[in-house]
Amino acid sequence: MIAKKYLIAVLFTCLISGYVSAQDEAAAIEKSEPAATEPAPDEDEELVSHKVALGETIALISKKYKVKPSDIYEYNPDATQGVTQNVVLYIPIHRDYKHTKAKLAAAVADNARKN
Repeated sequence: MIAKKYLIAVLFTCLISGYVSAQDEAAAIEKSEPAATEPAPDEDEELVSHKVALGETIALISKKYKVKPSDIYEYNPDATQGVTQNVVLYIPIHRDYKHTKAKLAAAVADNARKN
C-alpha cells in the first residue's frame, strides 16, 4: 500500500515537472521571437557607432546624442537587457533630436578620445 502511494506520488511529480518545463520552453521561445509590432529600422537612416564606456547607461547615451532610448533600442534590441563596457551601439541621428553636424562631430570625437 505504501509502495503504491509512493509510486503515484513519483508519477505525479514527474508529470508536473514535465508540464512546468514545457511552459518554460514555450516562454523562452516567445521571448526569442521578435514582436510583430516592432518597427523595422530604416535602412536609409544615418547611424553613428558608439562604444559604451564603463558606467554608461542607455539613458546617458540617449541624452548625449539627443535621441530617445527607444530609438537606440530599435537598432540595438539586445541593449534592452542592459549594456556593458566596450559594447558597440548604433545610434540613429535622423530623428527629431538631430544634432548639428558640428555637435555630432564633437560627440563622436569625444567618444573616440574616451576609448
